[in-house]
Amino acid sequence: MTLVVIGANPTVARAIAELSGDQVHVRLPGVPVLGLDGWDASGVRKVFTADFRDAPAFLTFVDEVLAPMAPAAVVSLTEPGLEPAAVAAERLGARGVDPQVVRVTRDKLRMRRVLARRAPHLNPAFAPGDAPGAVARLFATHTPVVAKPVDGFGSRSATLFERPADLPPDRGTAATLFEQFVGGVEFSVEALSLNGRHTVMGIAQKGTTGGFVEVSHIMPPPSLDARRRLLVERAVAELLDALGLEDGPSHTEVKVEGDRVTVIETHTRLGGDGIADLVRLTTGVDWRCAAVGWAVGAEPQRAAAAAAAAATVFFTAPPGRVTYVAPQPSLTHGSVVEWDVPVRPGDPVGPLRSSEDRLGRAVLTAESPAECAAAVAELMSLRVVTTRRDR
Repeated sequence: MTLVVIGANPTVARAIAELSGDQVHVRLPGVPVLGLDGWDASGVRKVFTADFRDAPAFLTFVDEVLAPMAPAAVVSLTEPGLEPAAVAAERLGARGVDPQVVRVTRDKLRMRRVLARRAPHLNPAFAPGDAPGAVARLFATHTPVVAKPVDGFGSRSATLFERPADLPPDRGTAATLFEQFVGGVEFSVEALSLNGRHTVMGIAQKGTTGGFVEVSHIMPPPSLDARRRLLVERAVAELLDALGLEDGPSHTEVKVEGDRVTVIETHTRLGGDGIADLVRLTTGVDWRCAAVGWAVGAEPQRAAAAAAAAATVFFTAPPGRVTYVAPQPSLTHGSVVEWDVPVRPGDPVGPLRSSEDRLGRAVLTAESPAECAAAVAELMSLRVVTTRRDR
């Protein structure tokens, strides 16, 4: 049985190495998969290079290279690889995620329109950017309003506006989606779907900047009681049913205000920002392996949890040039189990516009969600990276 994995990063490649059967990795040109280069077994090459972002060229690769292998499944956990993997699986008659579901989740406007028909209570008010009348009505009844790219991810270019007069001209196109800004606390929900049954693997509470860039995740979420957790799980199941996702992983972002759960977005992959590490630490499940292994019938394996609660914290600093990087601290609450701050004095720091502009991260563990939240607050109160504005 052959499993084809599109665009796996080194962490995913290592996590799934022990899955039974043959594995074939497809990587982009010039992008090495550390630990897989030169991996051959019985004279069969396991790593191929193909630009899966080029649809015609990739379909030729599928027909000429992958089809003779008769793979059992084709999957991906990277955003650019989701649709190519789904299309390849369908073309080869292999197991994978339905391409139509992938397309709907990658197009935020299409997702909103599907929910408007099938689960409208999960939607905020919204309007497409190329419908000026609808945008004007949205601003007249719901402010502030969030403008976001229809196909964006990673907090890219999401901006809050109070008045339509503040909108730059480039926002008035089909590439932008306008949504009512929803209050409340934001959560990330990791789920695995099998034969239409959705199992939540973990829920993380998010901390964000005013510009929507994520700066912390805490699992389990300290502000979500058992009753509201059930509301969140039911809302995610409704969402996935509405979109038609029957098999595979999902990462869904929701906001909870009172008893109302509003869907922000969803993806047919696991969450980034090391959320898979939080699932492993708090439940014992290797979420990366489970998010791929379902396609070849592998059951999620659960080891002993390492901690009752865990968190990731991301470091930021004002634009300028780095003058000082603090060493790993000892915390009053919880423990630091990973510390990665790659910037050095002299490095330039630009504005914080997306998750790619963050400067490093730490992973924390604690004996309870409340203590973990205290550890996050303690660490975020420290100045880990100091900058000085260039003159």
